[in-house]
Amino acid sequence: MANQDQKGKWLSSKEAMKHLKISGCELMHRRERGELKFEKRGRAYFYFIKNSERITK
Repeated sequence: MANQDQKGKWLSSKEAMKHLKISGCELMHRRERGELKFEKRGRAYFYFIKNSERITK
């Protein structure tokens, strides 16, 4: 693995919303625009959040 995925972690949708301080709707829009790395596992989405990613507005 490349330096532990460039220092980040996989978060559930709920955790990602809390971490980024955004709504579920905004999370979906960012996913659709390709701004967030994600995986769909079954019916759930998981987001790869880098340690440097914080609140952006």
